[in-house]
Amino acid sequence: MTIIRTYWSPALTQFFHRNESTHRDEFIINFLNDKMKKIVLILSMIAAGTQAQAGDKPNVVFILSDDQGWGDYGFMGHPHIKTPNLDQLAGEGLLYERGYTTAAICRPSLASIVTGLYPHQTAVRGNGPFMGKDVDHKRIRKDKKLRPLARQRSQVMTATLTHAPSMVRQLRDNGYATLQTGKWWEENPLDHGFTEGMTQGGSAGDRGLQIGRKTMQPIYNFVDKAQKAAQPFFIWYGVFLPHSPHNAPDRLYLKYKELAPDESTARYWANIAWLDETCGQLVDYLKEKGLYDNTLFVFTADNGWRPDPEKVSWYVRSKKEPVEAGIRTPIFLTHKNEIVPHRDKETLASNIDIAPTILKACGIKPDKAMPGLDLRKPEVLAKRDRIFVDLYEVNIRVDAVEDLDSDLVARVVVDGWDKLIVRPDSLELYDLKNDPDDRTDLSAQDPEKVQELSALINDWLEETPIIFPHAP
Repeated sequence: MTIIRTYWSPALTQFFHRNESTHRDEFIINFLNDKMKKIVLILSMIAAGTQAQAGDKPNVVFILSDDQGWGDYGFMGHPHIKTPNLDQLAGEGLLYERGYTTAAICRPSLASIVTGLYPHQTAVRGNGPFMGKDVDHKRIRKDKKLRPLARQRSQVMTATLTHAPSMVRQLRDNGYATLQTGKWWEENPLDHGFTEGMTQGGSAGDRGLQIGRKTMQPIYNFVDKAQKAAQPFFIWYGVFLPHSPHNAPDRLYLKYKELAPDESTARYWANIAWLDETCGQLVDYLKEKGLYDNTLFVFTADNGWRPDPEKVSWYVRSKKEPVEAGIRTPIFLTHKNEIVPHRDKETLASNIDIAPTILKACGIKPDKAMPGLDLRKPEVLAKRDRIFVDLYEVNIRVDAVEDLDSDLVARVVVDGWDKLIVRPDSLELYDLKNDPDDRTDLSAQDPEKVQELSALINDWLEETPIIFPHAP
């Protein structure tokens, strides 16, 4: 009624006095229909504007390779491995060849990516709790008494993330639909900012690990749902590839059987090709839906891998170790018309930078506790010119996490081309420019450089204190 009175005038009153009631009723109906059409048009324009605003926010697809050597990609120059889909995606974006993980094992690495904090800060330092000497995950699964106790201690690690920063929570709180698929260690993903998740709380990811290896449909369904709601989305694609078991389909294995030096390597390479196929399927779907141009893709790995030539699905001198083969990874960001394609061969990048980068790209201010930088600005990263890595035992003492040295394997600083590995009982110095696989220890030859880099690690630990050792 308020809207109708707004358009009323003395002229209308005079018209009604001059016309019979029939004409008057007909006029009122036509008048109201005309105004209602205008009202509907205005409301439609408002709705369209709201959808346009949602569309202005970029969608985000985070792709996490699982256990992959830093050079084992086509775009990194591998002579045999073919990764055409990732090659194209990397070629359209900003690629850092010298990227690094924050740890050399998956759970702390993933926790760092989500929180933007280092493993020593979150207390998620290993894959599981220490349950006794020589007690591994296989024994825990078989032991009915150990299994619930191990689960309880593992939940203590997860609890430290309850009030930690989280890029996923920030995205959700700013209107994003957020999907978890693949690797996920921290219990129910819905408790950590995801609006939807495949994992149901089991170790490593349980049902979520089916993504890529068995199906891509949950991602497609999620994208369709977000589109209908005119909602920007974030996809955590923690695909369980090329992680063991290295059991890619024979059509892929046979491509490498004669090229690889041994069966173990051939099967590992086949799993990488499998990873690449799934990434291509994901990208193709977004292109079919017209969403590719407004989607930011971020790619990295959780840790490295070098196949054991004697044992299929096993590794040597890489995973769980502070060597380059264990902690180095390419990192790239691709966003059509937003990020200028560029290959950076020198600037140091870190997985610690991923959370603040994604948040800033989405117009969200990162949590002030996140120390990382914006990967879209290589000139800013170049001024930092160093990265740090935490590495702890696979199984940690959850009651000793306030001791920074508890279960410590090594700390690493890469400063320019200099690398220092600080172990509890030794120091190792490497010149990565001339020794990219860190084989020749120069610590005895250059004690001043060792002292200089050691001071950097000490400063780093002071600047990045333990923040969430216990759940409040």
